[in-house]
Formats: sequence, C-alpha cells, structure tokens
Amino acid sequence: MSEVNGKNGAGLTPNDSGPDRVRYDRVRAVSEIVRLHAMANPETVAVISGDTKLTYRELDLLSDALASYLVRCGVEKGDVVCLLVPRALTTVVAKLAILKAGAGYLPVDPAYPTDHLQYVLEECRPRVIFVDAGQGPDVDALAATGGRVVDLPKLLPTLDLDDVASLPVVQGTDLAYVMYTSGSTGRPKGVAVSHRGITRLVLEQNFVDFRPGDKVLHATTISFDASTVDVWGALLNGCTLVIVPKTSFSLTDIRDLVRKHDITFINFTTGLFNLFADHADGGLPSLRQAIFGGEVASAAHVRRFLATYPNCVLTNVYGPTEAACIATTFTVPPDFAATELPIGHAIAHTDVFLLDDDLQILPPGFEGQIAIAGDGLAIGYINRPDLTSERFVTIDADNGSVRCYLTGDLGIVDEDGLFHFRGRRDRQVKINGKRIELEEIEAALRRHPRLLEAVVECREPGGIKRIIAYLRPRDPQDLGNSNLIPSVMERLRNTLPAYMIPSAAMVLAEFPLTRAGKIDRSRLPMPPIEGVKPIVPESRSEEVLTRLWREALGLEAIPVDRNFFDLGGTSLQLMRVHAGLEAELGLRCEVLSLFKHPTVREMASFLDGRTTSAPRSMTADQRAALQRKTMSQFRRSTP
Repeated sequence: MSEVNGKNGAGLTPNDSGPDRVRYDRVRAVSEIVRLHAMANPETVAVISGDTKLTYRELDLLSDALASYLVRCGVEKGDVVCLLVPRALTTVVAKLAILKAGAGYLPVDPAYPTDHLQYVLEECRPRVIFVDAGQGPDVDALAATGGRVVDLPKLLPTLDLDDVASLPVVQGTDLAYVMYTSGSTGRPKGVAVSHRGITRLVLEQNFVDFRPGDKVLHATTISFDASTVDVWGALLNGCTLVIVPKTSFSLTDIRDLVRKHDITFINFTTGLFNLFADHADGGLPSLRQAIFGGEVASAAHVRRFLATYPNCVLTNVYGPTEAACIATTFTVPPDFAATELPIGHAIAHTDVFLLDDDLQILPPGFEGQIAIAGDGLAIGYINRPDLTSERFVTIDADNGSVRCYLTGDLGIVDEDGLFHFRGRRDRQVKINGKRIELEEIEAALRRHPRLLEAVVECREPGGIKRIIAYLRPRDPQDLGNSNLIPSVMERLRNTLPAYMIPSAAMVLAEFPLTRAGKIDRSRLPMPPIEGVKPIVPESRSEEVLTRLWREALGLEAIPVDRNFFDLGGTSLQLMRVHAGLEAELGLRCEVLSLFKHPTVREMASFLDGRTTSAPRSMTADQRAALQRKTMSQFRRSTP
C-alpha cells in the first residue's frame, strides 16, 4: 500500500486507535475509520451476503483497488459517483471505495423510471455510473449523461489488489453522499451530506450501543437514507453487516436471517416494524436493539413488540435526510402505557429547537416548527442555492448564531425536553418512510397535454394511506373516455418513482370550490373501484386472500381478477398479505409466488394445488409479460 493508505489524514496508525477506542471526531473521515478497524482486527468478518463473506482486511484491500480504479478514471475530490445497483456486498465495497477516492456516492434505485433517473444524473453529472448489467437500465441512455458506465460485479474480480494508486486525504467536512427526496417544486432535490454527518450518527451516540461482535441487518434499499445506519453503524464500529440478499424478501426471510446469524441490531421503517410486530413469534434471543422510524409510531405495535421481545431495547427515531437521517430518539420503557409515542430527545452532536414564524426559539409548551442543528446538518441541496438558503437558515441561540435546517414539521416540547410531533406545515406526507410532496405529483400530472387541472390528496380509508389523483380533462369528450386514466397513469409511471404513483384516480368535470373560489379538497370524493361483482369464494384460500387484500389495501371490495399493484398495492402491503397467508394457512411459500399469481383467484388456485401454470385464458407470453410488469412494480415500491 502507498503512504496514504498506511496512514489516515490525521496521521494516525493502528496503534493510535482501534475498534474499542474509535471516538467521534469532526475531522475524521468514514473511510479512515473503517481502515483503522481493518488494521486492528483484519480477520473480523465485515460483510455477509448469502454464502459470501468479506473480512475487514479483504474489504479494505478490495475497496482500495476500486478507489484506485476510480482515480484513474478521472474521479477527483468532490465528484459524484452513481450507484445504480441493488443492495449487495459489491455495493458496500463500492460505497467505501468512492469515499476513499474523495468522491460522494449517489445511490439510485435501478427501478426508477427513465425521466426521473435522467433528471438526477443530469443534475449531478456523475463521473462514473456503476450498474449491475443483470438489473440495470439501458446502458446507452446512461452514457448520454457523460458518465462512464461500469458493470460493478463484472469489474471487481478483475482488479489488481497490489496496484494501488495514491489516494487523496479526505476529511469530515468533505462530501460523502447525495440522496434525493421529493420536491414541492415538481422536481426531486438532492441532499448533499458530509462524512461528519455519518460519523456523528453512529459513533459515541446516546441512542444506540454498537459493540464489537454485533451483527447488523441490512434490509433497506440503498437509495433510502435509513441505510446509512445499517451500513456505517456496522462498519464504523467493527461489527458485521448482514445483507438481506433477496429483493423480494418476506418476514420469514428476515426472521430466518436473524436466527441464522444471531443478528443483534435491526432497523425498520415504521410500516415494516408494525408488520413485524403484528406477526411477532418470539424465538429471536440474539436481538438486542431495534430502531424504527419514518412515520408516526403506533403505541399498540410498540407494546406488542416489547411483550414478545422483552430483552430487546426498542427506539423510535425521527429525522429528515437533511439532518443525516436521525435527529431525535425515544427509547421505549418496558412499562410504556401512553397512547402516543414522543419523538424523544436530541441525539448526541445535535441540537433541536422549536421556532415561531419569526424564527425565534419557543419555550416549552408552545407549538412551533422543528429546526435541527449540529454536525449532522447537510451541506445543502445539489445545484439549488436558492432552496438551500431558504431551508438552511441562521438563528440566534443561547450560544450564539446557529445554522439549522427548517424541517416543516410541527412539534411541541415538554418541561423535560421531550419532543412530540404535531404534523406538517405543508402538504408533505410520508408513506412507508418515504417523503412525498403532493405538489410534485400534481406538477407532473399538469404537464399531461390532455389535462386542464389536477389535484392530488392523501386519504386513509381503513387506516391505510392512499394517494388519490383527481383529473379535469381539457377536452369535455374525455369525461367519458375510459382510456384517459390509463394514459395519464402510464405517463406518470415513466416520470415518478412507483411509491409516488397514485393508487387511484378519478375524472371530474369540475372541482368543488370554497366560497373564496379555491378548490375544496375536503369535498373531493373517494373513487369507486369499477367492475367489482359479489363473488362467492371458491375455497378457503380464496376467502382468506380476499380478506387479507381488503385489510392490506384498505378497500371494501376486492376484484378477484385484478393485479395487486394495479389496485394501488405496495411491497409492504404485499408482505402483509404474505405474512397473513403463512400464519392463517399454516404454509411456507416464497413472496415470488405472489408475482407469478398476482390476482386473488390465481393465487388461491395455486395454493389449492389445482394448477401450477397459467390460466387457460392467458398465453405463456402474456403471463410472462404480466409477471415482468408485476415484478417491476414491486421493485419500484420496495421500502
């Protein structure tokens, strides 16, 4: 290794620090800390995926070689490298290599539609775009953005581990990653986070206790900022990261991995946590810590989880991407009996304030906007200085002027300094932990040439959040045109990620108005489901499936011959159906079976053993096309 690789930017050697002595330092880079663990305990397993393992020594060597490759490709400090790849062991290697090369990684879901992907790539202009040829989009389309497109799994085995270039010195204030979130202006916005944002999150923290020997489950998609806790919580503390290798995993898959590898730490979105709690079956003695967040927590699910896993410390977390994932936490006491969970106290290296409309700090007991300051604060928005200056402001605090991020969330703090969430100032919603600006969907709809106006609302029938689109056609003849909604929705799917696609749409000649002449959103009706006829279930399987679909989708009537995702289903709701099937019918089946048989009737027939092939009314090519469509919809909506 070169001189740079033998020492970190601060001049430390393995004798200066190690896994048991690494402390949070605002100057120290993520890649430097991982190297210290590799030098102190080289044979400790760093990453596991399926039957493949990498020790810290192997991870360090392989990421050095890949970082050298990036430098030779012209990647310089402060550049962006895109990760258009799935959750995988190779992806973890690439993340570390990108940081070692002095660049920031841009994780993007390969299932994102072309328009969305093109916008992100054109804004960030990555020097290199890593893809998995077996799962990535069209290479020619990517090359048009100017970045070098590289097949990551194919490249890694060809690297020369002994041919390592001189790598730049990286510091805590340098760019580490860019994450895109929904934007109210009609376009997503890229949040740039520094190394310091990551290290402050998982080192010397007051809400989590990573220990040598811990096994950390990695189940989140890489384009979701919660993955920061999984990956770097493990690797910056000398622990082992265990990757969920399946894209379409089930609760049973998760429990099997926890048992197989003695997982000690799990991190779930609120929706996935609730599902896990609903089907908690005990028998996970290794589980020591669990955190969840992204949406308002359910006290009933928390108590259900703690009753089943009394030896597991459970923590509700809150924080936006602009504050490096987590800002406040509430560790739930075993005897918790309240009806509402607070979002907790500020974590270490972080300050949280409540502000009035004049950006003055409010005392306890007053409702105000939540503002976050500290080392986790993002650098800003990529190529959006106007938006950065609008949302990242300087306020007067007791210790002087402080830069903070205005979250748009409302909250209240009690006399003990405990924060409670009270909703939003705007129309942003969260579904499955993902931020969705309803204005972005409306803006995309209004660009459709056949629409005069479009309104988008989030409703909760049966307690299930559903995005509903209301459309006013430009041509009155389109009011009775059955092709309008499919045409509009298809175009929308080519523009926005699947988790932002409305689950239903309704065409209206006029929108209801208030006395002031504004759209009265409260009077917009729920769209009916067309073509649902009362059908007597043909078997217990069909009866159970129909009920599970109804509960998961929040619908009163379920057509037995409609695709799950065409009814607005998401991957999380599909997991709920799958878990219910296994529990009620006492059987084990792969989640993939639900893609091969994507309607109630087909799946029931499959479960009853009456057929394992396509229905007679559908050709093999038609069924294959339907399965590809269903899998694509699932991948796009994976939490």
